[in-house]
Amino acid sequence: MRNLLFKQPMVILFFMVVFTPAFGQKPITLGICTDNQYCNCEVLGVRNYPASLAKLDSVIRFFNASGVDAIFHLGDMIDHDFSSYDSVLPRYHKSVIPVNFVLGNHDYAVRADLQKRVLPMLGLSTGYYSKIVGNWEFIILNGDDLSLIAPQDKSQKQERNSMLEDLVSGLRNNFMPWNGGISQAQMDWAETQFREAQSAGRNVIVLCHFVVYPFSSYNLWNNRELISLMTRYSCVKAYFNGHHHPGNYGFYQGIHFVNFKGMVNTTESAYALVSLTADSILIKGYGREPDRRLKIGVAAQNDATKKRIHP
Repeated sequence: MRNLLFKQPMVILFFMVVFTPAFGQKPITLGICTDNQYCNCEVLGVRNYPASLAKLDSVIRFFNASGVDAIFHLGDMIDHDFSSYDSVLPRYHKSVIPVNFVLGNHDYAVRADLQKRVLPMLGLSTGYYSKIVGNWEFIILNGDDLSLIAPQDKSQKQERNSMLEDLVSGLRNNFMPWNGGISQAQMDWAETQFREAQSAGRNVIVLCHFVVYPFSSYNLWNNRELISLMTRYSCVKAYFNGHHHPGNYGFYQGIHFVNFKGMVNTTESAYALVSLTADSILIKGYGREPDRRLKIGVAAQNDATKKRIHP
């Protein structure tokens, strides 16, 4: 069935229409992939770095044929080495729909004197921004804002160090150098976006590289603060992330937390078509990525677990 869908884009559209509750309304469709994490290096455990380029070629061709409304890569385009971008970016540029990049920790795993070239190379300024498609707003957050890897100015270092001290004193297991945090300035910006979206009647999906829920050592450093902010606004329907390559899913106070699987792991790829309707988020997974039907609204229920654990 997966091969048939790849060869026949019209079958994909049929899938979206048939499984769309509000029949007659064309859903917003997204192409989602994450952690292709390419480098010119040997296979290491389950990470098949050399295969990432062929996987990326295949995914971009698939999204082009599918006619998606927007494409998001959820971070870690490369594993390390600035020259890796020379192999990866031309492949993204073959997309007929511009790819929206979310910054990952490995995206800054380059020589220190080259790190400040990453944002302009990707057409970004602050690394966080928003995109509106139909009645949906996608709020992209920069989890490298506070980081032990990305460049930091004096104020960022002060805020980062204070945050890390709190994590250590609180015995939080997400005190890890491969994670990052969101500054107060970015948090204030996000709240302004949520407030405006709620006032305008738009649904919101937040996208960031780092996990915020369920809890693990891969969580954003200030994940609890971000969850507290998001749950104050009913317009926020989902949070999409990568970073933790095995993937995961959680549901808390009306928000679906979807951790998409990393493309780099194993010879099999992982990516998804996401269809957004008035009452559902429909995820059609390919490769290792599973299918999900996530209900939104007051009576939202998840399709994977009924547990609701307070952060």
